[in-house]
Amino acid sequence: MQRRALLLGLLCLAMLATLPAVAAPAVTSLGELFSIAHDSEPGYRAAKASLDASHARTREAFGAMLPQISATATSNGNRRRYDELDAVTRTLHDRYHGDTGQVSLTQPLWRPANTASLHQAEQVEQQTQYQLKDAEQQLYQKLASAWFDLMEARDAVEFTTAQRDALRAQWDISRRAAELGAQGEPQADDAHAKYEEAAADAASAEADHAIKLAALEQWVGPAEDLQQPYLDDQLELPDLVGDDLEAWLARIDTSSPALRAASRAIVAAEEEVSKQRAGHQPTLDMVASYGNTDQNVGNFPGQVGYRIRTFVVGLQLNVPIYSGGTQSAKVAEALALRDKARDDLEAARRQAILNVKTAFLAWRAGLAKAHAARIGIASAQRALAVAERGSERGLKTQADTLAARQQIAASRRDMRKGRYQQLTSYIKLKSTLGDLNIADVDELDQCFVPSNIDATASLKLEHAPR
Repeated sequence: MQRRALLLGLLCLAMLATLPAVAAPAVTSLGELFSIAHDSEPGYRAAKASLDASHARTREAFGAMLPQISATATSNGNRRRYDELDAVTRTLHDRYHGDTGQVSLTQPLWRPANTASLHQAEQVEQQTQYQLKDAEQQLYQKLASAWFDLMEARDAVEFTTAQRDALRAQWDISRRAAELGAQGEPQADDAHAKYEEAAADAASAEADHAIKLAALEQWVGPAEDLQQPYLDDQLELPDLVGDDLEAWLARIDTSSPALRAASRAIVAAEEEVSKQRAGHQPTLDMVASYGNTDQNVGNFPGQVGYRIRTFVVGLQLNVPIYSGGTQSAKVAEALALRDKARDDLEAARRQAILNVKTAFLAWRAGLAKAHAARIGIASAQRALAVAERGSERGLKTQADTLAARQQIAASRRDMRKGRYQQLTSYIKLKSTLGDLNIADVDELDQCFVPSNIDATASLKLEHAPR
């Protein structure tokens, strides 16, 4: 019988060895999400289209300063009827063909508005370049925030689900104790109420996770199949921010793409003022034309046909005298828009200062939160070990063990929440100053592991009580 059982076991092992291995689903990295968002996010694509449009406007403004050449041609068939008033009136008919062609050239010599338009277009193009850089930085920031929010919601789902199951077990214990007379019904009812509250919290956490997933989808499209990694609980984040807030604030004017775009907007607005003021000034162009006219019959009856060649070169001066106040109104509009651009720059500076301060302080708050939670995990693990040893000796109840496990899960959730806050703050700080790049994202991806087991294993080994 033992030999038969051994053979059966070996046969089962052989059959299992022939089965194809089931690969674990590959997790999605933050860098992969950025690549998807670069290709599909509407706001970033719109910023790229704006840059292309501004580049085309620069070429357009430069083209207005070059010679303008045009050609015209006509070919007409004519039929003419006329009467000869002689001794005998006769009605005659002529049929003839006429061709004309002309090539004209206009070269602007003095057009201040064209020069101002070119300078303005160049400034606007630089402005849109900074706007594209800012759009990319904002995309990084918003996507990373949505990604970490989704991770936090996932951790909340796992925690509330575990808490619900633990309280269900406590309710079962209290209910059995009440049936055996070891506890009263009020304790069982209280355990039941706590379980129902935990079940509601779990349902709320699942709904919040669905909301956070929908928020992420606005950046990367459908995201139901995304597999999120887990933050390595053993990870010790380096001091990426430091203690000198003033050093970060001093870099705003020179580094922030939003401020640099707003600065270019002011220069472009000043060029608009120059362009509209040039509307009061005269313009001077060099004009030249070459024409050819062929006609089989003359313009009057009896005349022979002709062929004419003409070549004209000259200067054309245009002096504006009165436009009904339209040009003066355009100048006033341009001045008001310039003032608005200056106010927009100040608003962008204040917003950048707020973003830097908020991110700096949030980093420190997240650091403190993660540190406190890490100590809480160690304390809860020691309490769990005591409860487990006490349960073996009959000194502790199963409820004490469940409570200790809940505390470990809660502290681990809080530690990850603090770390998420640190990472989000770091990304916000770097993106505000335009320093965030794909290399930073790849480094952040190194902070995560594929599974929750990998994330917690090293932490349990380090803080396991002895």
